[in-house]
Amino acid sequence: MADSDIPAKSIAASELLQQVSRIRYRGSDLYFGKEAINRYDDPSRSYGVLYLAFDLATGLMETVFHKHAWRRRKKRSVSFSELQQRTVRAVGTLEPLVLADLSAPDVMASVLGLTLTQMASRRYLYTQRVSASVHGIKDRSDIPRFDGILYPSRNNHPAVCVALFERAQSKVDLVDEIDLLNHRDWPIFKEKYQIVILTA
Repeated sequence: MADSDIPAKSIAASELLQQVSRIRYRGSDLYFGKEAINRYDDPSRSYGVLYLAFDLATGLMETVFHKHAWRRRKKRSVSFSELQQRTVRAVGTLEPLVLADLSAPDVMASVLGLTLTQMASRRYLYTQRVSASVHGIKDRSDIPRFDGILYPSRNNHPAVCVALFERAQSKVDLVDEIDLLNHRDWPIFKEKYQIVILTA
């Protein structure tokens, strides 16, 4: 992977991103995971990664609904109790973020040397290696070039998501926490994605 071949995508200061989380984490700091269990985690577990979306639909599809086998079910269902356990964290950018844009044309094949199957696989071997490679890229002044990765959503294509490296922690802040059922975009998502809420 040639460092100069990865295009950069800037996210302006004062942008609002979203993270769908669980109620039990309300009031806690933003969590940069080091477990190496998610798509762009560090395989060596030396730095943490925070996952964010630009809209509620993508955040939900990447968390609450990412394992729902909707193709094999007549209804797209979720329990009311599950929804009650979810909160949406609004995350504001305090400074501009510079992300490695893996969603840009030709990057997947010509730069990363990966196929769509490898990028979208639930085995994260390839994507975690990409994370480690991007994390290590530096500019001419020997300063890390990227704050994180902009990558295609596996579950809500063609939307994109953010995997933010722990070293950019000071550039973001938790602005608000909203119960999922009180989020202004929840009714829109529920109708558009034909969600059936099970109460029993």
